[in-house]
Amino acid sequence: MITATRAGAPLAAIALALAAGTLWGSLGLITRALLGYGLGAAQLALLRLGGAFAITLLAALALRRVRALSMRQWAWLAAIGAVCQALGSVSFSAAVDGAGSSLAIVLLCMGPLFTAAIDRLCFGERLDGAAWRLVLLALSGLALSVLCGRGEPAAAGLFAAPWYAGVAWGLLSGLCYGLFPIFARALGPLDTWVVVSFSLGLGAACLAPLHGAAPAAWPALSDVPAWLWIAALILIPTVFADVLYVRAIALGGPMLATVFALVEVPAAALYARWWLGAPIAPAQWFGIALFCSGLAGLAWCRGTAAAAPAAAADLPAVQPETPS
Repeated sequence: MITATRAGAPLAAIALALAAGTLWGSLGLITRALLGYGLGAAQLALLRLGGAFAITLLAALALRRVRALSMRQWAWLAAIGAVCQALGSVSFSAAVDGAGSSLAIVLLCMGPLFTAAIDRLCFGERLDGAAWRLVLLALSGLALSVLCGRGEPAAAGLFAAPWYAGVAWGLLSGLCYGLFPIFARALGPLDTWVVVSFSLGLGAACLAPLHGAAPAAWPALSDVPAWLWIAALILIPTVFADVLYVRAIALGGPMLATVFALVEVPAAALYARWWLGAPIAPAQWFGIALFCSGLAGLAWCRGTAAAAPAAAADLPAVQPETPS
């Protein structure tokens, strides 16, 4: 059983990160549906984090996973909530406003590069040459699929001061994304439900002052479709996706989880095509193919690299004992 765990951990982490990214890809469609009910973007962000906090806290209590935390763990949880949840959300919105949605998404997806750099500086870990080439191939395909789509135009003129500000906000959002697995790793051994619950709650607390004094009216209780969309917003791209992502970090490390969760972007494009009939240009299909090729190559490299030492380490366990 130990052998299977060691050899299978990277592949299990990859599967969890892919599942998390696939669920995150539904966020745009769900948000679009709820905006049609008159709810504001800030209101939805607070509702998403606050509702997910309540559900994950109840789950952690029901499973008896909540325990006393050290001040160091509280500090890292506060960092995840304030930086990765709250600041990441605000900076991405500002990037979309200044630089346009396509460029903002590309800058957000630079998160794995920040993760790799911080991993190298703080933990002394590095990717080999083949892994770097595969990561860059995947990111190139991702950029191609986004930039060739029909993104919203930038609010500011190209290369004007507000555009540069939008780019800076986009890089900050990418840094926030890249820091999430680093901060989660720094927490040490801590239950997944506790990490997700407390970080969401702290993120919601940071976003609350930005909510405004006059939020949009809530849907009527009799409006069942609206409340089903609200439930989907809280559960699918937040509770389920975040729990899978944190678990992927625990099993495979920061870099692996961060890269594979980027499947969110092509997943969102495919959802938009299936549900809204949004066209996907040939260049976008090519970009998605490059992205998937890079991920497949990285998965194969990590899987074989983990399986070989694990199998070698277990050889003595299956040898017959020498009679004395």
